[in-house]
Amino acid sequence: MSISLRRSLFSGRAAELDAMESAFRDVSGGRQRAVLLGAEAGGGKSRLVEEFSGRLSGRALILKGGCIEQREAALPYAPVTAVLHELVQMRGAPSSRSLVGAEGARELAWLLPEFGETSERFDAGIARARLFEALRKLFEELAREMPLVVVVEDIHWADQATCDLLRFLTTRLKKTRLMLIVTYRPEEISGSNALRTTIADFSLSEGAEVLKLPRLKRAEVAAQLEGLLGRPPTPAVINEVHARCCGIPLFTEALIDASGTLRTDFPGSLNDYLLKAVREMPASTTELLKVMALGGPHITHALLRSVKNKSDLELAELLRPAILAGILVPDGDGYAFRHALIHEAVRSDLIAGERMAIHRAYAEVLERGPLPSYRIWHSVALARHWRGAGQAESCLRWAWQSAAEAAATFAYADQMEMLKLVLAAWPEVDNAADLTGASHCRVLELAADAACWAAEAEQGLAFVERALAEVDAERDGEQLAALLLQRAVMRQHALIPGEIADLERALDHAVDPTRLRADGLGQFSRALILRGEFGRARRLGDELKELSEKLDDEEYRIEALIVAACVASDSSRVGALWSVAKRAEKASIGRVEVLAGAALLQALLETGAHAEVIEVGPAIFARTVEFGQARYIGAIVGSPLCRALLAVGRVSEAIETCERMAALDPLPLGLVHVFECQAEIALVLGDSDRIAAAASSLRALPPGPQLANRMAANLLRFDIESRALAGDMDLSAMLIRSASTHFDKHRGVSWPLLASAMRVAVDTNQNDAARQFADLAVRTPCRNGVEEAERLGISAELSRIAVSDLDAWEAAAQNWADSSQPFRQAYALLQAGSAAVNAGKRARGAGHFRQGAELAHSIGARLLCNQIETLAAKARIDLRDGKDGSTSKAPLGLTDREFEVLRLVAAGQSNREIADNLFISSKTASVHVSNILSKLAVPSRGAAAAMAHRLRMVDPA
Repeated sequence: MSISLRRSLFSGRAAELDAMESAFRDVSGGRQRAVLLGAEAGGGKSRLVEEFSGRLSGRALILKGGCIEQREAALPYAPVTAVLHELVQMRGAPSSRSLVGAEGARELAWLLPEFGETSERFDAGIARARLFEALRKLFEELAREMPLVVVVEDIHWADQATCDLLRFLTTRLKKTRLMLIVTYRPEEISGSNALRTTIADFSLSEGAEVLKLPRLKRAEVAAQLEGLLGRPPTPAVINEVHARCCGIPLFTEALIDASGTLRTDFPGSLNDYLLKAVREMPASTTELLKVMALGGPHITHALLRSVKNKSDLELAELLRPAILAGILVPDGDGYAFRHALIHEAVRSDLIAGERMAIHRAYAEVLERGPLPSYRIWHSVALARHWRGAGQAESCLRWAWQSAAEAAATFAYADQMEMLKLVLAAWPEVDNAADLTGASHCRVLELAADAACWAAEAEQGLAFVERALAEVDAERDGEQLAALLLQRAVMRQHALIPGEIADLERALDHAVDPTRLRADGLGQFSRALILRGEFGRARRLGDELKELSEKLDDEEYRIEALIVAACVASDSSRVGALWSVAKRAEKASIGRVEVLAGAALLQALLETGAHAEVIEVGPAIFARTVEFGQARYIGAIVGSPLCRALLAVGRVSEAIETCERMAALDPLPLGLVHVFECQAEIALVLGDSDRIAAAASSLRALPPGPQLANRMAANLLRFDIESRALAGDMDLSAMLIRSASTHFDKHRGVSWPLLASAMRVAVDTNQNDAARQFADLAVRTPCRNGVEEAERLGISAELSRIAVSDLDAWEAAAQNWADSSQPFRQAYALLQAGSAAVNAGKRARGAGHFRQGAELAHSIGARLLCNQIETLAAKARIDLRDGKDGSTSKAPLGLTDREFEVLRLVAAGQSNREIADNLFISSKTASVHVSNILSKLAVPSRGAAAAMAHRLRMVDPA
């Protein structure tokens, strides 16, 4: 059964496309090549062939045919018949017949009637030989005209004769401009001798290459989803689709419905497709698959043997058909479904009676004791299976035990799941409080705490609200305080108002000198630091220090030191945090160790100590994983590392770190860091659309008070940068005015926003605003070397209003070089080169341009590199060989004339105006514009103009 889906964005497969392009270059040079594309069903073979074919448009004749799945014997030569039919459709029957002559046409007529009368065949072997020769001649004639690409899809359904023909063609057309592309499913090899032989022969033949398509990585699934949705998907959607579809492109498409949202259930056609192979299994194997579907994503051989009460050999015979069909795969000491959607489909196909019986069978086996390799999650499995079997008391008993085990190993998500089972079973068990030794309210409190650490704020808040409805505030003030602290931290991470009120109320109830009050003091201090209220945070930190001494508790001593370091002056902050981080590591108390590490990384980043961030950041991030806090705080820890990598020009590593942060699916507080890092990366790469998309994602987050000032500044900065890159000078100018208002309204200065606003203000001739920004930079105290460098750059920007100051720009470039920030250094060199040329110092300018272009190229900042090339081209400086003079090198592959035309297009001139300016005809101007659009790969004059503005080909008006 086929699945009808929308077309998606092509994602991944860059290495495979490169290999196919390389093979085609060989073919164009007169050497035959064969490429075998192997991928499981839905793995993207056809989509890759389609993408590759599109890239060959106009460079090759492409003929496609496919094999057809048949219940009985396969149709002989089905793909060859399809290829011949496509040729006749393209060229007509007479022209096609002329390629092979009358005799050859009679042979081919056996496959396609359009070739005329058939020949008289008396000997089958001779007839087949004549047919093969006719096809050889046909392909040779076609390949003489232009390179020929023949695609044969789904060879796993091919008949023996087709396989023989393909082998014949690869041996007899060695010096023909023929590229043969064959697709197949590797999982079908074991079931077909013909396919095994054909694949083996192909892989060993000269000029053949076997490409096996891996499943898409998470980032590639994200790109595919963005194409389907028309917007960047959220980390949660990416994670769910990647987990359920396991990187299989077809299934990713099938899980997005017509409205562009994620399906919560299977579309009928997909469900039938997934279950098709299962239903074709022997009945005993199908029954076994049903049992396995409720055993989890992985089931050990030992457990399966016990549940089914089969010997090893009997079990192997039942499993073999499913493994050969690609439904199951061996997985360590057991088995797993090949991907999650097959598992889900089989599980959803079970009826209620089957489910209960299978769950009971598992539970009864596990009750006898843990099996080898199953000991760790023994109680978790028992709780789930007794719940599925409808046995509430057994479920509650095992879920309570497994919740405690999960908490001891920092498995907070599992702890929360088990406590949810306890709460679900509670009303059905008369003596639930006796079995657990806890009240219902206490279980809710534990569930809320687990949800908090698992970063499941929505569920955690629901648990807290239920618990608050049960707690007696007069009788149990401490429990009320604990619940309020839980709600406060979840409100913080969800960016929901009310956090401060909860913290104040919690301290009002936790008045005794206990660990609970210490928790409240530490949490309150961190909340105030996040808001920039350092004075009040310092007072609470001092109280925490006194209380920690009374309690003689090292954990709270360390937490008090973290607070003191965070509110200290900038000159002493880093040293204090290094000291406290080492003390926390020595104490090996996970919570404060991660808090100290996060604070240290942020302080190092703010002072420009990027090398130190890069050195210690990965280890601190790893500790968040070890302590089960990665989703809770991982993005906050990862953000300084990502920014430091970006600052020193390690862009690919910064992208990888950002993807790891996003893959954690953090709460909104963490997502702020993810989206900010995405925007910063896009800014370095010069991608205005990506900057705008990240800003849009930031705006979609809850407008909580925790980061209101920071988000307002960053959103304004990203808007300014994206509009300026897009060439929208009018909107950029309006945003500059908004920046002036922002600085008047908010306390303190966001130096990144000030630097961006200053640069764009000068670019758009907003000179009064530029002078205002420069004055603000002079009046604002700098806390560290990074801010000093920003102020120096702002001062240099101000000089561009009149005559750009070469000395100022050279000083700025050196400053960024001393800070090992190649992107900022390259931009300063661009301005220094321009200033030098304007001052008549061409050799000095050429040196700056060359160094800047080299730096920009080395970090992948292609837009900045193009900007430098453009300015060099304007100055008629050749960056290719280190010589300046009369030789011109226009950027982007344009000719000198096309470069001039593009500048006039960007200035808004029509073809007639361009013709008048350059003393050429309108028709010639039109040809130049068409060439420019083709070389820039843009669809319109407006898009070309936007690119020219981004590259600063047009001087600001």
